[in-house]
Amino acid sequence: MTMMTIAICDDMQADARKLHKQLERIVPGSEIRIFKSGELLLEELEKKRKPYDAIFVNMDSKKVDGLETIRKIREREMSVAVIFMSRSDEYYRDAFDLFAYNYLLKPVTAATSEYIMEPLKKRLNINTDERVIHFQYRARVYTLRHSQVSFITSSLHIVNFHMTDGSILQCRGKLKDFEKQLENSTFLRCHQSFIINMERITGAKNDSFRIGAHVIPISRSYNRVAHEKYDEYLRFQQECNGEETE
Repeated sequence: MTMMTIAICDDMQADARKLHKQLERIVPGSEIRIFKSGELLLEELEKKRKPYDAIFVNMDSKKVDGLETIRKIREREMSVAVIFMSRSDEYYRDAFDLFAYNYLLKPVTAATSEYIMEPLKKRLNINTDERVIHFQYRARVYTLRHSQVSFITSSLHIVNFHMTDGSILQCRGKLKDFEKQLENSTFLRCHQSFIINMERITGAKNDSFRIGAHVIPISRSYNRVAHEKYDEYLRFQQECNGEETE
């Protein structure tokens, strides 16, 4: 299953819902949000630490100043794929000036959506077979790729997902609520309150692991199993690297 973050800025509700359904089929499991105005989208971008992977903007709307919205997006983020949508070619020149990823003429068909999203998925190096973690918090559903998570902590019935980009996402619950989604993976339970992604470990001692600047404790009750599992992971990685160099 693939996970992307996509924004649709379009006050034409029928068009926005239609595109939303198309994208749900093309990139299932993704976070796709609809914004009725550029102001609402920009407000969300101010709060959101991780930028959207793709943003679709309707250029024809009277309520959405598409060009101004995209200019402000570009002031803060150049890598996001911005897709212009219009019923005419009036904004082609602006699309080039603002480094648009693509320019779609409305109505946008399912075939067109798939045509532009497939290369974008490859550009973002999204592995469609990669395992994910699902959870819901405050009426919002999250889907995180395993490779995006460095470690997970729990305190007072709040689970914190520490992401590789430095951000932290939260939900209510306990670590055991996610055991099923993490079994037979690179995640390792080393403490009552910590689960770590072994792919992100940068150092190990008898009583702790290190992930960058973070020191993750290993409790006495998990010590033997944690080290055995990590040693097994390292041996497997060495075997894989040996096969690649032969």
